[in-house]
Amino acid sequence: MTPPTIFRAFRPSASAVAAALITATACAAPDVPPSAPPVDVLSPDTPVAVTGGEIRGAVSAIDSGVLAFMGVPFAAAPVGEGRWQPPAPVSPWEGVRDATAPGPVCRQGGPQEQSEDCLFLNVWAQREMTEPRPVMVWIHGGGFVTGSGSDAMTDGTRLASRGAVVVTLNYRLGAFGFMAHPALSAESPHDASGNYGLLDIVAALEWVRDNASAFGGDPNRVTIFGESAGAGAVMSVMVMPQSRGLFHRAIAESIFINGWDRRLREPFGGLTSAEDQGRAVGDALGVSADDPLTALRAATPDEVFEAVGAAGFAGLGWAPVVDGWALPDDPVQMFADGRQHQVPLIAGINGNEGSLMTQAIPMDDVAAFETFVHATYPAVADDALAHYGVTTDADARPGIDHLFHDMWFVGPLRALATPHARAAPVWTYHFTPVPPTQMGAGLGSHHAAEIPYVFGNLVDRATLPEGSTPHPMMAGDWTEADRAISDAMMDHWVQLAASGDPNREGLAEWPRFDDTDRHLTFGDPIETGSALHTAGFDLYVVHETARRGAPLPR
Repeated sequence: MTPPTIFRAFRPSASAVAAALITATACAAPDVPPSAPPVDVLSPDTPVAVTGGEIRGAVSAIDSGVLAFMGVPFAAAPVGEGRWQPPAPVSPWEGVRDATAPGPVCRQGGPQEQSEDCLFLNVWAQREMTEPRPVMVWIHGGGFVTGSGSDAMTDGTRLASRGAVVVTLNYRLGAFGFMAHPALSAESPHDASGNYGLLDIVAALEWVRDNASAFGGDPNRVTIFGESAGAGAVMSVMVMPQSRGLFHRAIAESIFINGWDRRLREPFGGLTSAEDQGRAVGDALGVSADDPLTALRAATPDEVFEAVGAAGFAGLGWAPVVDGWALPDDPVQMFADGRQHQVPLIAGINGNEGSLMTQAIPMDDVAAFETFVHATYPAVADDALAHYGVTTDADARPGIDHLFHDMWFVGPLRALATPHARAAPVWTYHFTPVPPTQMGAGLGSHHAAEIPYVFGNLVDRATLPEGSTPHPMMAGDWTEADRAISDAMMDHWVQLAASGDPNREGLAEWPRFDDTDRHLTFGDPIETGSALHTAGFDLYVVHETARRGAPLPR
């Protein structure tokens, strides 16, 4: 089943969003280790030296105390011979590069400006740098096939105003970011292929390590955070040997992880091998067996998209691969064995993760629900039918939403948080508000609903310029309770980045995750809870055990 592509439509014009956004509110600075370098000031009139040359940013349209640097290259363009290769060092430029507009997004289809030359990032930093700031690096979602680091929802101004240097980035998507092929593996010194998008993220973290201090950032306090596929990328980066030492805390919103069922050379868990998937795309392109790489790299992006569709892998058919190098082993097993980078972690889920994911599934009556459960989750079908209690036709849609909520997000949250808590501090959350937006009206506390709260980008619908197109997740009739939840999430997120612990005076106490599954509910009120969806997790364990043919690593 392919959920609807959600981020592709979420791109109102930058000018409309800038005119609509409200002035950031002041807030208490996070607790940070004592440090007092000389006061420095970022200015739009003074270039900043980074890897590759000098760049000039612009004052944020949201807060004049924040400077934004957009469209900064962090690696060479992955085109020509660079297609389906690990990212190469950024190509130097002459003069001062204008960094006042984002670069093109990575190829994914759709009307927005796209290019294979897409390895750009964006930086937001307070203009006055009185002490080193923690750095927060956002990894966007979109099922590994869509999205970008320049969505208006993730403008980093308001987080930066609370004492962080904020970075958002692009990484290669779909077949361009995650296609394996026997010939690609053969040319690799690691005998591996398929994780180019993850390696792009590592390259961006290397750029942050080398350049954060130029923006007032502390390269020894880097937090990676992301949502959905971005959370899957966070958890994948946590087991990549290449990322060791490049980040120090992590946040996974709507947590899951790919990889264990996507193996480089053998089918597993009902999926074909990654190399066979790539071979099918190559066959659809008509590449020769004698020299497949030349033909693969000579194909136009549109021809690659057409071949992907012809091979049957359009939609969410691409994700990280256990290749023995970037992902050395089954990631879930690696977490169970303590082989991940053992950094403090925030992880959580929303109130109705399933509602967005199930829109394309016809689900009008009890019979449709029962048929779907038996076909898709046969190992737990009887128990699932009893647990979700779909006894009337009106129950079918909420039932399928709840099923997906548990199987796609509750299960991975608990399966990864439990072993990680044995190695490092973990704090889990449950985000429950129904946002007063176009999306919230139809889908409740849906997948990705927390993103505008985390970035503080709650746009009052009444302030939108006449004739503008409302962003379906940013524009709404926000209440004081919504803004209080947003403030709390921003403060907790920045506090984790600053200190490795989301708690400080003035914030709700957030207990660490343990065997009682204690968590913080971001709702009205903000309060602690325990035992989050334990019955759904039990079903997930049985289902995943059946898919694996072995017990789920715990």
